[in-house]
Amino acid sequence: MNKQYTYVPFAVLVATLAACSATPEKDISGLSSGIDAANAGHYRQSIMHEQEAEKKLAEADKALAHWKNNHYWNINDQQKAKDAAQSAADHRLASEKELCQWLTQVHSQNHLQDGPVSAQHTAVFFADGSAIPYKSEQHEIAILGTYLETHPEVTAEVTAYTDTVGGASSNQNLSERRASFVSNMLVKHGARKDQLHIKTLGEAQGPDNTRNQNHRVVSMVTVHPTYADCPDLK
Repeated sequence: MNKQYTYVPFAVLVATLAACSATPEKDISGLSSGIDAANAGHYRQSIMHEQEAEKKLAEADKALAHWKNNHYWNINDQQKAKDAAQSAADHRLASEKELCQWLTQVHSQNHLQDGPVSAQHTAVFFADGSAIPYKSEQHEIAILGTYLETHPEVTAEVTAYTDTVGGASSNQNLSERRASFVSNMLVKHGARKDQLHIKTLGEAQGPDNTRNQNHRVVSMVTVHPTYADCPDLK
C-alpha cells in the first residue's frame, strides 16, 4: 500500500504558526468598564465597604493581641493600628449608609413621613346626562387602577361633578353615579377601596342651565406620601 504525503512549503507553515500564536490585543477599557459596572450601585458599594472594614479591623485586632501578649512594638506600629481601627469604623459607617440607600430604593413604602409631596391629576369626561365616561377615556381609569394596585401606599381622591343643566337634586344623583362607576372600575383594575376617597359635589360652579363639557367630569388625584431619606448616621 502506497502512502501519500502532503508537502507544505516552510514559509507557509511559519506564517500559519505565527498567526495561531499571535497575542490578541488587550481590551483594557472594556474590562475596566465591566468592572465599574459590576461595582456600581448602593448594594455593591455597601459590600465593598464592609469587606474593607473587616480587613482594617483584622489589622487592628492583630496589633491589640500583640500588645496584650507583650510582643515587641514601636510607635509607628501603634499609629498604624489606630489608623486601621479608625478606617474600619469609617468603612463600616459608609457601608451602613449605602445599604440604607439601597433599602430605601427597594422598599420605599416602608420609609414614609407624614404629608404628601406630590399629586398627579387625571380627569375623565362624560356626555350630557351620562354616568359612563367616554369610551376613549376609560383606559385612563384602568391605568390608574393598576398603578394603585402596584403602589399600595398611594391614595386617590375621586371627585365627581355635573354641569348646571337640570335640577340640583338630579345632578347630585348623577354625580354620585359617575363617582360610583369610576371607583368601581378602579377597583376592578386593582385598586383597594380603602385607597379611594370619594366626593360627589353635584353641580360645578357656573351659570345656571349651562352646558359645559369641562364640568361633566370626574377628577382623580393620586397623593404620594413622602419617602424618608436615610437618617444621618453619626
